[in-house]
Amino acid sequence: MSIIQLYDKPECPFCWKVRLALAELGLDAEMIDYQLPSRQAEWHLLSPRKTVPVMRHGGIAIYESNVIFEYLQEITGRLLPEAMADRVQARLLNQYSDARIGAALRDVIFEKRGKPQAQWNRERIAAGIETFAQALPFLADQLGEQDFFAGRYSLPECALTARFGLAAAYGVQIPAEFANLKAWFARMQARESYGVTQPDACKSLE
Repeated sequence: MSIIQLYDKPECPFCWKVRLALAELGLDAEMIDYQLPSRQAEWHLLSPRKTVPVMRHGGIAIYESNVIFEYLQEITGRLLPEAMADRVQARLLNQYSDARIGAALRDVIFEKRGKPQAQWNRERIAAGIETFAQALPFLADQLGEQDFFAGRYSLPECALTARFGLAAAYGVQIPAEFANLKAWFARMQARESYGVTQPDACKSLE
């Protein structure tokens, strides 16, 4: 198999979820810092929207994280569950992570990132934390007493682990009332894939 290259930004949740997928699948990849001056020209050619992640494998370049997921499923058959209902569930929860959880956390992270506390907009942060909490009952209900959201480790584990990891690093905790989600995230953090993909910036913030 030809080498996989990933144009990456460590703290980007879309990049992190792809790194988690690669680690869980046991696929080695060359991580490329897209901001390196020596790699800017090729990254611009590969990413029409000038975003990351971008994955290149052989002659194929993919610049959208969810299409990267589908590609990894195609070449390994191991990123989605076997049952059709579980595959649908996995895809829907991956989208929920991007659209609801990610949107809720964006204001918190953007407000805190790179700023001294004296400059934080506390109202913006509080609103983001509240929106995050409001998005959790649906996830708690979907998980129930299962170990994984869709029968086994799959797309929502990658996506939500990255989102919850960033949330924790920026001081946003899962409320105690969602005990099943807290236990699920603890299990994800204990996996080898979390340790090898976690951004250094998040380690320093925890």
